[in-house]
Amino acid sequence: MLAGASRAEPRQPVNPVAGTQGFLVMTEGNARLVGAENEGTVAVGGDLSFGNYQVALQTAGSFVVPPDTNPTALVVGGRVDFAGSVPGSRLQILQNGYVKVGDLTGTYVRDTDNNGAAVNTRVLPADDYDASPRVELVTRQPVSSVGPASPIDFASAFTGFRQTTADLAICEQNVVLRTPNGDPLPRPIPPGSNAVVTLTPGVTNVLNLTATDLANIAVLTFADQPAADTPLLINVDTRDVGDQFIWRAPNFAGIGGQQARYVLLNFPTATSITLTPDSATIEGTLYAPNADLTATTQSNIEGSIISRTLTHDGGEIHDFPFSSTLNCVSTSPTASPTTPTASPTSSPTVSPTSSPTSGPTTGPPISPTWHPSYDPTRRPHPPLPVTGATVWPLLGVGAVAAGSGAGLLLLARQRRREAN
Repeated sequence: MLAGASRAEPRQPVNPVAGTQGFLVMTEGNARLVGAENEGTVAVGGDLSFGNYQVALQTAGSFVVPPDTNPTALVVGGRVDFAGSVPGSRLQILQNGYVKVGDLTGTYVRDTDNNGAAVNTRVLPADDYDASPRVELVTRQPVSSVGPASPIDFASAFTGFRQTTADLAICEQNVVLRTPNGDPLPRPIPPGSNAVVTLTPGVTNVLNLTATDLANIAVLTFADQPAADTPLLINVDTRDVGDQFIWRAPNFAGIGGQQARYVLLNFPTATSITLTPDSATIEGTLYAPNADLTATTQSNIEGSIISRTLTHDGGEIHDFPFSSTLNCVSTSPTASPTTPTASPTSSPTVSPTSSPTSGPTTGPPISPTWHPSYDPTRRPHPPLPVTGATVWPLLGVGAVAAGSGAGLLLLARQRRREAN
């Protein structure tokens, strides 16, 4: 195989969101949640600031930290940043979900009101049950259960996510985008295109796009619906925009939230992704562990979110977590094999010449080298040396010729003496 060539290699099935431990949204660093809601659960590796926002509108998840009896719907690995939050605002945790806070510095946790009565738990900026901004639960969680400790190793989780995003990036494309007329969509993709996706049942379908091509798609139409055994992986290479992608998400036509569970948009090198306010609803998981994600869209995101940081300001995050495995064929570079060269053999080597020499020739034997540009029709071209077992018939012929030459020379000398 030539240098720089690649080969396809089979992959093992991978669940790219396994490290979330069931959380719908996970960040390595800070998160700012100011509008409007998340139907599922949130795990923030850094600090959390907020406005009027709701978590666990539909489900509090299944992440239970013993000896708790209720699942934890919100984990904050760092601090609750009250000073950076919207004054007077409330972040509500619904569905009887619990909260975990890793650093309680400057934070008060109360499960009694200002009159000492037992009430639902609140996380507060002051020792006042009515203080704000605040995090408030709809259940009474024991104060000691809130923190200070994080039940999630965010650093380890994101090490895994970064490895996975890089592994998925080399999956071999097997999806061809077409126009509504059925013709292959040209690359680069023209602005405003309606790109039609046809899926192959029973396999991981892979579509590889540049950020510019993705931005030029106005409508992404699904001729077939993704399913658990027919997931779609969309790899987005953002290097053409300096890994800072401002994206007006297209209309995902032909699918909804249930199918979004089987669509993953992978941004392996993006460091910044901004969803513009006029974006359409995204059907699928946003997988960008190296990126700061800013979602200012007024539409929804239907799927999981994995990002370095997150600002959610507008729209809703719907609880359709990625629910399949990806099993693609990778295209990986292979080492260029070395070109074998001939080496001296133990058999004698004869290098015939086109004319006799005046004396013996010394030096190492010549090893033949193959030149790809060799043209056998060109002249002159010296004969290649002969080595190995095939040389012995030539040696026999040479010996006969040498013996005949020596006999003729002796006969000529004898005749000259007789003539004298």
